[in-house]
Amino acid sequence: MVKSSQDLDVSLDPPLRKARNEGLVIRKYGGSSLATPEMVSAVAAEVATLVEAGDRVVLVVSAMGDTTDRLIALAGEFAEPPAPRELDQLMATGEQVSASVLAMALTERGVQAVSLSGDQAGIEVSGEPGAGTIVRVDPAKIIARLRDARVVVVAGFQGRDANGELLTLGRGGSDTTAVALAAALGGAECEICTDVHGVRTADPRIVPDTRPVQTISYDAMVELAGLGARVLHPRSVELARRHGVAVRVTHSSDPGPSTVVTAEESPLEGAPRVIGIAHERDVRLVRVEVSASDPDQYARVLTLLARCGVKPENLSWPDPGELRFTVRGSDPLGPPITELAMELDARSTVFEELGSVSVVGTALLDPPGFLPELLRVLADHRVTVPAMTTSQSRLTAVIPADAVDTTVRALHESFGLAEDRT
Repeated sequence: MVKSSQDLDVSLDPPLRKARNEGLVIRKYGGSSLATPEMVSAVAAEVATLVEAGDRVVLVVSAMGDTTDRLIALAGEFAEPPAPRELDQLMATGEQVSASVLAMALTERGVQAVSLSGDQAGIEVSGEPGAGTIVRVDPAKIIARLRDARVVVVAGFQGRDANGELLTLGRGGSDTTAVALAAALGGAECEICTDVHGVRTADPRIVPDTRPVQTISYDAMVELAGLGARVLHPRSVELARRHGVAVRVTHSSDPGPSTVVTAEESPLEGAPRVIGIAHERDVRLVRVEVSASDPDQYARVLTLLARCGVKPENLSWPDPGELRFTVRGSDPLGPPITELAMELDARSTVFEELGSVSVVGTALLDPPGFLPELLRVLADHRVTVPAMTTSQSRLTAVIPADAVDTTVRALHESFGLAEDRT
C-alpha cells in the first residue's frame, strides 16, 4: 500500500535545501539499465566520465533486471504469503547487490567508489513493511563518504525506522530515494536514468509517433504518473515539488531528448492544452447495493474498504441505494467484498476486463473544452464508457480493456500530439 503525498517528508537542514551544489551529480539508474554485468560496466564507464570532468557523484540504484520478481518468487517457495517483515529483508538485498557490484566496477576503472545501504546513507523511514515512507535524511553520512570517495552508490527503495528495523518503500521507492537525497544534499537536479528518452506524449509501445515532452510541471507529471505513465512514480514527483528539486528523465545509455520536471512548465502554462495520453489496462468496476434508508451506509462502505487497503476511484451514486467505484490494479478484491457483505449486509458485483484512458493537460474544461472531443472519439470507435472523471487537469474514461490501445492511438492523433517528422 502506497502512502499519500502528505505522508512523505524529509527533514532537511535549511541551508542545504536552499544552496544547490553545482559540483554534485545525483543520478538514479533503474533495474533495466543494470540488467546484465555488461550493462553495469557500461554504466560504470559513463559515471567515470563524470568523475574525470571533476564532479562528485551520488548514485541511487534499483535491483538488477528482474531480480525483484525472482526474489518474490523465491519467497513464495517457502511461505504463502510470506511474512511482511521477512519479505522486506529479502527484497532489500536486490538493491544492495546492484550498489555493491557497481561500486566494484567503478573501482576497477580506477574510480574511488563506495556502496551504502539505505540505512548507511542516513535514510530514516517509518510505516509498515513494504510501504515505508522517508521521514528524514541525514546528509552528513554521505558527505563524510564523499571526502574519501568520488562516487557513493546508494541502494534505493529502503531505509531504517526509529527502532532499527529495515523497511522497503514500496513501488517507486528508488525514484523517491533519489529525489530525497537530491533535496538533502542540495543537488542542482536529480537525474532519473531509464530505458526511455524522457516523458513521451503517450506510451511509445502503443503509439510509434509520440514526441518527447521537453519540460513539464510537477502537477502535470503527477497526473500522468498517477494515471498510468510508468516513467516516474507520483511519490517521487510530489516529493520533488515539495522541496523544489528539478527532475530530469533521460535514457541511461542512448543520448537523445530528455524531460525536465520542474515548477515552471512554459510560458503557455495555464492555457488550455493537452500534454499527453495515459492509460491503465487493469481496472475493475464495483457496484455495491446498500440500504437506501441508511444515510451512513456509504461512509461505512468506504471506511471498510480503506481498512482493507482498497482505494476506490470514480465514485458515483446512480440511485440512493447504489454506490459505484473503480479500483486499479490486480490485487484480489474477494476478501474485502466478502467482508462488505458480512458487515453491512450489502450486495456487490465486480465487473472485470476494464481499463482506462486519460487526457492530461491544463485548463481542459475551459473553452473550447476537450471533453466533447474525447466523447466524440469514443463514440466514433463505439467504445462504451461505464465511468468517467473530469477535472481541469485530466479527463479519464473507464473503457473495455481490449479497446485501450485503439483509443490511445485515436486520442493521440485527435489532439495533435504526433511527432512532426516534416
